Amino acid sequence: RMARTIADAGGNVTYSKMIRLGQEHVSLMHVSLPPEKRGELIEKLHNNKDLKSLNIRASSLVRRRTGTYQNAVAGLKIHCVGEDRSGMLAAIAEAIAQRNMSIEDVQTEIRRGEQNKRDFVVNAEVVATSRMDQEDLDSVFADFKKLKEELNLRVVDIRVQMDE
Repeated sequence: RMARTIADAGGNVTYSKMIRLGQEHVSLMHVSLPPEKRGELIEKLHNNKDLKSLNIRASSLVRRRTGTYQNAVAGLKIHCVGEDRSGMLAAIAEAIAQRNMSIEDVQTEIRRGEQNKRDFVVNAEVVATSRMDQEDLDSVFADFKKLKEELNLRVVDIRVQMDE
């Protein structure tokens, strides 16, 4: 019903994530629509009797004004899996930041792994705004090989896409 209400108000769901957290069900949606239709959409979401119990909150995204913007010239998909322990995401994020790369999207989850132990899974989409040659890539791979050993990760998979 929420997606229908959004569509009827002229919106388009461009990203969504739904998850159960304990007794709660959480949905995150990015909706693209003309700015002049924002108020109408929020009113329809709040006034729809079928959606009242969902406690819907809406906000507008405003592009950050941090100065000049550089286009991404390289993208990396980084997938890591290891037995769950404190600090794993922090260590991975720090390794990315130390290379002046930015995390565009990161998803984490806990799942049952080998011998029914809790695995922590990280999937990160990362961009670089400066050219990376083979030496740079080899250095990133070496950093993550070291991180694999330090965090006792079973899987580290890095996929790279470079702009021509």
